[in-house]
Amino acid sequence: MTKKSWLAVILALCAFTMVGCNRKKVLHVYIWADYISPELVHKFEEEFNCRVQQDIFDSNEMMFAKLQAGGAGYDVLCPSHYFIHKMVGSNMLLKLDKSKLPNLVHLDEQVTSKMDDTVLDYSVPYFMSYTGLGYNKKLVKDFEPSWNIFKREDLKDRMTLLDDFSEIIGAAAKQLGYTAEELDDPDGGDAKMDEVVKLALEWRKNIIKFDNEQYKNGLATGEFLVVMGYFSDLSQIVAENEDLALAMPREGCMMSCDMLAISAHSKEPDLAYAFINFVHEPTNAAINIAEVYAYCPNRDVISLLDDDVRNDDSIFVDEEIISRSEFMPELSAEQEERHLDYWQKIKAGDASK
Repeated sequence: MTKKSWLAVILALCAFTMVGCNRKKVLHVYIWADYISPELVHKFEEEFNCRVQQDIFDSNEMMFAKLQAGGAGYDVLCPSHYFIHKMVGSNMLLKLDKSKLPNLVHLDEQVTSKMDDTVLDYSVPYFMSYTGLGYNKKLVKDFEPSWNIFKREDLKDRMTLLDDFSEIIGAAAKQLGYTAEELDDPDGGDAKMDEVVKLALEWRKNIIKFDNEQYKNGLATGEFLVVMGYFSDLSQIVAENEDLALAMPREGCMMSCDMLAISAHSKEPDLAYAFINFVHEPTNAAINIAEVYAYCPNRDVISLLDDDVRNDDSIFVDEEIISRSEFMPELSAEQEERHLDYWQKIKAGDASK
C-alpha cells in the first residue's frame, strides 16, 4: 500500500473516531402524553449536550406490562405513586442517591409527608394528578359537577370514562361516600364493591367508550359532550376553546402524584439524575407548570408563576374539594386481583360475570 493510501486510511479512521466521540448521549424517557414542556426538553438538551427520546404510555398498567415483558431500554420512568412498591418488588427501579439531587430541597412537604419511605427512596414527586370532568358548557344544559352526570340518558353516547379500574372504582366509591379503605374491608368490602359495580354499570350504559387518550380531541371537536379525564389534559383543551369548561366533582376524587424514577436498567443513570434534578429547579418547574397545567409539588415555584397560572383553580384545586378527595391507595397483589375482577364485570357490562 502506498503512503497516500495509508494516509487516506488513517484520516478516515480519525474522522470515524471523531464522529463517535461527538455522538450525543440519548436519555430515554417513558412518560405520559403531553407531560413535559417542549421548551424545557430543548433547554435540557442544550445544557447537557444530549438528546431526549420520549416514549408514551396511557396507563400505569401498560407501562408496567411493557417493562415486565422486557422493555428495559428506558432511563427515566414516570409511574404514579401507588405503583412504586410494585415496581420495586419487581426490581425495576434504581434506589436513588439523594446527594445527586440537590433540588429536592424545594419539594412541597405537604405532598411528601403523605408518602412512605420506599416511595421516596426510589422516586421523586413530579406532578399532582387530579381526575375531573370536562364538558361542553354550550351544549350541556343544567350541568352539575357530580360523578353522577354519567347517569344522564340525554347525554347517552356523547360521554367517555377513563379506561382505568382505579379511577372508575374510585369515582363510584366517592359518589357513594365510601373510602378506598372501606372497599377492601374484610367484613363489608364485598357488599360495598357490589354497590360500586352497580353504579358504574349505570354509568357504562350511557358512555360511548372507556378511553384514556382520545377523549381530549373528542371533547375539543364536539364529538363528546362530557368526559372523565385528568385535569392537566383537560386544562390544556379548555384553554383553547371558550365553549369548554372543567369541574372537579363535588364528591371529590382519587388523587395521585406522578413520580420520576430511574430504571434499574438505565444505560445513562447520571444523565437521568441530571434530568430529575433539572425539572425541580424552581425556574424550570415554573416553565413546566405553565405548559402542562398541573401542580409540580415544588414549594419555591409558586412565586415565579404568572398570576393567571397561580390563580388557575384547575392547577391549585379548591381545598374543600381536596378535603373530600384521597390519595389513590397502593393495592396488594391480592387486592389488585380482586379489583380487576370487579373491573372486568364493569367492562363486560354484566355484574354477574
